[in-house]
Amino acid sequence: MESEGVPGTLGRVLDDIAAERAAQDRRWGVQEFPDGTGPQYAEAADRAKRDCAEAWTRGELTWRHVLTEEFYEALAESDSAALREELIQTAAVAVKWVQSLDRRHGAASRPDGSGGARAEKLVRDRIPGIIRAGGREPDVRVAADPEYAAMLRAKLYEEAGEYVASGDAEELADLLEVVHALAALHGLDPEELERRRAAKAAERGGFADRIVLRLPPAGRQR
Repeated sequence: MESEGVPGTLGRVLDDIAAERAAQDRRWGVQEFPDGTGPQYAEAADRAKRDCAEAWTRGELTWRHVLTEEFYEALAESDSAALREELIQTAAVAVKWVQSLDRRHGAASRPDGSGGARAEKLVRDRIPGIIRAGGREPDVRVAADPEYAAMLRAKLYEEAGEYVASGDAEELADLLEVVHALAALHGLDPEELERRRAAKAAERGGFADRIVLRLPPAGRQR
């Protein structure tokens, strides 16, 4: 059951975390250990922060960089309140990473009628035939109209995430296929979609000039 009041993928991830925590308590009970943190980790924290900034500058930032920075910043704290704040930030980044994985792989949970749930995802039309050709029988169903739109949006995140993670231009073809499917839901064929894209490009330009708009700092915007 999705966490009360928490929508979408975040609710599912928090439910999974709660289930894992319950499993840990059942196995190990309440555990208490020393923190083991302190200023001896300050140099490692500075190094992780530099690595994160340099990866961002090179356009090679990964979740590993971000989580490592947050983790070592927590290790460098000795004050309990500051440590707690850093651990919360570390946990939040880990949750965002899990959400990114879920979007990238496009899996969603669906009740199976037995009190449990099964993971499933939207796939291309010929995938069942490919599976059968490999000697296996796929377990498939046809999405109803409302969920089809939702699953296509999830697929959009999945394909975009795969391109971001790999940098492989081949992933852009998969992304475009999903865009065309979504456009069809809105009654737009590829030609009409391209006409609208071209009209916006004529009005506002594209991205060929690599222009970066510098925004005012938060709190100074009017």
